[in-house]
Amino acid sequence: MAAPGLDKDFQDKHSAWFNENDFILIIVMTNPCNLLGNRVLFHGGLDGKQIKVMTNSSCQRVLLLLLLSVVTVTVGAAPGERSGWSMFLGNPSHSAIAKSELTPPLKQRWIFDAEGAIYSSAAVAEGKVYFASLPGRVFALDTATGQPVWTFETEAEINSSPAVANGRVYIGSKGGKLFCLDSSNGEVLWKIDTEGKIAASPVIDRGIVYFASHDMNLYAVRAKNGTIIWKTKLPTQATASGIYSSPAVVDDRLYVAEKAHTLYALDAKNGKVLWQHATDSAVYSSPSVMNGLVFIGGYDRYLRAVDAKSGKLRWKSRLDEWIYATPVTFNGSVYVGSKDGMLTAFRGKTGEKLWSLDLRGTISSTMAISQQGIGYVGSEDSELYALDLGKGKVLWKEIVAGDGFHASAALSGDNLYAGTLNGYFIAWEKEGDSK
Repeated sequence: MAAPGLDKDFQDKHSAWFNENDFILIIVMTNPCNLLGNRVLFHGGLDGKQIKVMTNSSCQRVLLLLLLSVVTVTVGAAPGERSGWSMFLGNPSHSAIAKSELTPPLKQRWIFDAEGAIYSSAAVAEGKVYFASLPGRVFALDTATGQPVWTFETEAEINSSPAVANGRVYIGSKGGKLFCLDSSNGEVLWKIDTEGKIAASPVIDRGIVYFASHDMNLYAVRAKNGTIIWKTKLPTQATASGIYSSPAVVDDRLYVAEKAHTLYALDAKNGKVLWQHATDSAVYSSPSVMNGLVFIGGYDRYLRAVDAKSGKLRWKSRLDEWIYATPVTFNGSVYVGSKDGMLTAFRGKTGEKLWSLDLRGTISSTMAISQQGIGYVGSEDSELYALDLGKGKVLWKEIVAGDGFHASAALSGDNLYAGTLNGYFIAWEKEGDSK
């Protein structure tokens, strides 16, 4: 999109910073940087605490505290949507915190039969919700009605979740291809072939798509045309491995885990491996990042907090069963579900256990979290829960017919979306709201 107050040459040079699913702040101010026209474009994070700055002066990409009067412009949101959920767990850091104030009790708004198990979590943007079924079909549904806008056949199974930006949908398949589709009609704009299946979900950050393949390579490609910027083969010593973990990107660092018990940090600009941290068993969980810590769960039953800069272990805590879900954070605490149906909260800095809830069914999916600290998560016993994360209390639950949830929920504006293992994709809204 075009940015007010910045000349075309500057916008072209920094076009990777513009994303229709981000919020944009235009600020008129006086400062010592002698800005031309005193206009500054801020690219904001979800936490609202620090803002990366782009200006038409030499003071580019400075970090400032948001202590200014601002005019906020929100783009890319449909009526009732207000803000999107554009990729797996909502954003590149995997915080899973939505710009949503949805509160229970909820009711089903519509239901769609995808005719195949759903492991793919949804992305929401431009008035459409995007997801895939295991048999290899990608769907775009109207968020208001649940009616299909288009479908696309990949001819290979899909576990990957889509990522959406600037009118394009990115998704990988077990056929080893990453597809870029036109979000309006599902037509293929470009694709990349790898030498291994793609089970992990892609992530988009500042115009670059990062994804992993079972060929043990991490890829960074230009979102616009698929040009490969870098490709890095992870230095694994395992004879049988793979990458099920979706990369997280924060502050020009990429974090990802391979199945064969190693968490890596790479320089997101050039793909150089910065550090690696060994776990004691297989890792299917994706990393999430908060306050300088990388959180990751493993099949050794440990939740780990690793220093994002050094890769050194800060703390670890053992649960009673395997961890498949991704740990997520809110207000300084970290939350994770395990295969025995327990959802557990820890203090992020120290690993002190705060509470545990027995949700009975296996938890493979990851929570989506509202602005008020309400977590939405499904279990494989076919129940969907709304939880007060501060108190560790169940606020609402619904039994859904079928085989339960493996895919993580997506939370966008006034709606919650999730797919089930028996192929039903469902939208919920607050009870009492009209359709």
